[in-house]
Amino acid sequence: MISTSTMPTVPPIAVSRPLLMGLLAAGALVAIAAPQPTSSFAAGFAVGAGTVFVVSFVKTRRPEPESGENGEDLG
Repeated sequence: MISTSTMPTVPPIAVSRPLLMGLLAAGALVAIAAPQPTSSFAAGFAVGAGTVFVVSFVKTRRPEPESGENGEDLG
């Protein structure tokens, strides 16, 4: 059995968003360039990857922006 304490951990969001964006782009390119049976599968694949990408973006909590004395955003 593999111990999880010896395996390095990778933050899931740092890996998954670029991976999902790559899968989305690859599916879209194949959907455009391929003939019909492959094209429809790739289009569905791209839609699925895009949907997961958007859902992960919406569900991720972001820190509140810091504001200055007058309420302006400091960056």
